[in-house]
Amino acid sequence: MRAKEAEEHFDRAIHYFRGGFFPAALHEFRMVQQLDPEYPNIAFMLEAARKKSSEVTGQLSSFIETAFDDETQTLSRQLVIEGSGALGSKIEELLRLDKTQEALSRLDAAEAIVPESKPLLLLKASIQRRLGHLEEAEKTLRQANTLFPDDPEIINNLGNIFLARGLFRDAEEQFMEARRLAPEDMRVVNNLGSLRMEMYRLDEARGCFEEVLRRQPQMAVARRNLDSLRMRIADLDLEITRLRREYGAHPNYPDIGLSLGKALLFRGAFCEAGSLLEELVAKHPGLTAAYFYLGTLREMQGNFDAAVSAYREMVLHKKQSVAPAFQAAETLLGQGYLEEALIELKKIAVIELDMAASRINLGIKYFEDALWADALRHFEEAAGMNSRYPDAYYWMALCSLQLGKRAAAERGLRKAIELNPRYADAQFQLGMLLRKKAPAKARQHLMQALTIGLRPAFAGMAERILAAMPEDRGPTDNG
Repeated sequence: MRAKEAEEHFDRAIHYFRGGFFPAALHEFRMVQQLDPEYPNIAFMLEAARKKSSEVTGQLSSFIETAFDDETQTLSRQLVIEGSGALGSKIEELLRLDKTQEALSRLDAAEAIVPESKPLLLLKASIQRRLGHLEEAEKTLRQANTLFPDDPEIINNLGNIFLARGLFRDAEEQFMEARRLAPEDMRVVNNLGSLRMEMYRLDEARGCFEEVLRRQPQMAVARRNLDSLRMRIADLDLEITRLRREYGAHPNYPDIGLSLGKALLFRGAFCEAGSLLEELVAKHPGLTAAYFYLGTLREMQGNFDAAVSAYREMVLHKKQSVAPAFQAAETLLGQGYLEEALIELKKIAVIELDMAASRINLGIKYFEDALWADALRHFEEAAGMNSRYPDAYYWMALCSLQLGKRAAAERGLRKAIELNPRYADAQFQLGMLLRKKAPAKARQHLMQALTIGLRPAFAGMAERILAAMPEDRGPTDNG
């Protein structure tokens, strides 16, 4: 059962990772590792998600992650239990040795003696969080909240648990309550900024960090967060400007519109992103990735009806209506359980982005307009999206030739042939390129192109060049 659960978390993680929602992907990969530490490639995927998450969120860190060790040491020193005065120092020692599981076991034993200790419950929840036991940490903090209602420290920590679980609206509710109760605690405001960043409400996040630094200029974590956020906003604004221009010039390329919609979503321009994505699915019903981003957007806005509708359409267009998760979602919808149905749909509404072919088509258009540098950029983007596309390297080589970069052109053609040895046009172009540098190799590539089957215009040219070249009796080369 745990193996099946791990697989479901892994599928969701890939779904988020492909869509660019890296913090959510990171959380799901962590759940996989917790359920099955030996899950194939989980360590690699965790590291990739960590790096991507840092890039996208601008290396944001909430206060609990920055000051976790200091806080746990302080809490451990507050533990005073009659007849067991050394407990606090022992917990501190175990934490310093990173023996968190043993520390947790001792806290469980202590809780039986003093079940209503706020430092103990906070410390226990913090260690549970470090171990990835987020649901257990939530239970511990809810217990603490019952015993100590309206305590901003407990409520703030509960918000952090929700944030770690990707329950953004629940986290926001806790942080706002903690802020109401402790308006001078800038840790809460910094956490609220981190949350809003992960919800792609970037301008609101910037306002939170700026408020922290106005009132507490020495708070280094808020300074790092603000600096990183400003760079992220600048990068997104540049990308949006470029994509607007390209989509305006090429409105019949839906993948450009999809990229623009995605960038607008990540920038927090929800209204414009929603309008564009709705337009895309109306014009291109088979563009399943647009349904994914639309569903994500509506879910973030709290419009669960619209989110379910978008994810449901995505699943139907992918012809997955027989999947058990879809059937479960349909049953839940019939019973009125909207949010539960959404969870089921998201298990199979997995995005499969491969826009390399469209990038190549757009690059060819730039190439035909003699805009070599712009064309090259699109072919490089295609290669970055799918490194197994020989066409991307072929067209990169042709652009390099036009830009006078013969060495780069040769590398591109060789890569295209490596990926597809029967790529006649690439064999022909490489033969043409090597005529002066290596006539014997050039001859071999031209003959290979003719053998494979070259288009008539190129075939006639290759035959004329071969007829004019001296017969080679030297060693052959496989290029």
